[in-house]
Amino acid sequence: MLIRNIKRAGIGFLLGMVMCSAISLMMMGPAPQLFIPVSNELVEKCGSLGTALLVQLIASGIYGSICFVSMAFYEIESWSLARASASHCLTIVLCYIPIGLMLDWASKPVEFLIIVGIQIISYFIVWLIIYLIYNKQVNDLNEMIKKSQK
Repeated sequence: MLIRNIKRAGIGFLLGMVMCSAISLMMMGPAPQLFIPVSNELVEKCGSLGTALLVQLIASGIYGSICFVSMAFYEIESWSLARASASHCLTIVLCYIPIGLMLDWASKPVEFLIIVGIQIISYFIVWLIIYLIYNKQVNDLNEMIKKSQK
């Protein structure tokens, strides 16, 4: 279990950095005049662009690690799927808040609430798709078992 979570943390760290960089690139638009992958506020806080970029990469990596390691909630056999899902989603959202505030990912409280809302809605949509896929697979397996018993 520990080794699995260490692997998850490493993968999550890398994916967190990649996703943050990809989102920064997407936010630039089709023809950026100057590519600055961090907020101006973070550059001011850190004192230089390089330091701000390093802080953002490390913080987004930590966020990715938390997202991946918290998937362990789904492995607690005594928990229902609803409890594991709610715990995982809550962990992701609650960890986003301090990291997002620290990195100035949203400049206004309304923007921040919109981002949190988008995270929750996205989480639910992905969860629902995965649930429906697994549910169909279980039904197909049950049908195969019924056919093989006849």
